[in-house]
Amino acid sequence: MELRHLRYFVAVADELNFRKAAERLNVTRPALSKQIKDLEEETGLHLLERDTVSVALTDAGSVFLAEARAILSDVEQAVALAREAQDGRRGELRIGSAGQIAASFLPEALRAFRGTFPDVEVVFVEMNPPEQLEALAKNEIQLGFAYGRDTENVPGMSSLLLVRSTFGVSMSKDHPLATRRSVRLEDLIKQTVLCVGDEKHSTHRRDILAMFSESGLSPQATRQIVGFESLLTMIAADQGISFLPEIMDLRSTHGIVTIPLLSERAKVDFTMWAVWKAEGTSLLVRNFVRLLERNRPVVPPMAGVA
Repeated sequence: MELRHLRYFVAVADELNFRKAAERLNVTRPALSKQIKDLEEETGLHLLERDTVSVALTDAGSVFLAEARAILSDVEQAVALAREAQDGRRGELRIGSAGQIAASFLPEALRAFRGTFPDVEVVFVEMNPPEQLEALAKNEIQLGFAYGRDTENVPGMSSLLLVRSTFGVSMSKDHPLATRRSVRLEDLIKQTVLCVGDEKHSTHRRDILAMFSESGLSPQATRQIVGFESLLTMIAADQGISFLPEIMDLRSTHGIVTIPLLSERAKVDFTMWAVWKAEGTSLLVRNFVRLLERNRPVVPPMAGVA
């Protein structure tokens, strides 16, 4: 049994006339009669009483008609919903967590997306940026966030630059250096430097140590902190200093000040990217990326780049 059998039967039941039903379906009357006969033979049901003058539904035909209408309605709705999903207007968009750095633009992008695509459910999945690249490759999420210039060239991924900011020195507002207008790396070698991420994935630690190394210096101690909120808690508790983007305002929310770093040799730019799989990008992702691009902060050029 195929859907056309149901459509043909419903048309005959509506018209109670084979000629009119055939005209409505744009088929010949003999072809329609054959389809109804095939339907009855396949189901083993006597659905219509018919003679040369009239057509009437049997009891079985009346029950079958109600169910056929329901099936055709369900199929029509399924096609409509699938078309909405194909067009990026319905479905689920799984996104990796963005962290506090995205607070200046992500909520507005989400509001705009929700207003335009109310039938798309956005689900945030908690994971660190390096884990998000792995999750994207495994199709566990559809869009993620990553840090560092290397993100622009990850094989098989497309990316959009969202934030660029110079690293400053972040410390508790009660730290002895907190009243300075700027600091040099030489002022920090006796400080405990806090780095976010685990040993395997920490681009933050790598960038900080490279910055010291390029200046011929080395911090007295470093400490690895898993989780950005934990890092902020440790800085606010004056358990060490760290290097965070100057664009972040943490004084009012965490009691942390970020002071410009003076360095003739080393200065690291912080970059944040939206990342998604380059191949087979869905309209859901494309639509969300467009709104991210529209709502991202103004991005200044890289240091030393015209």
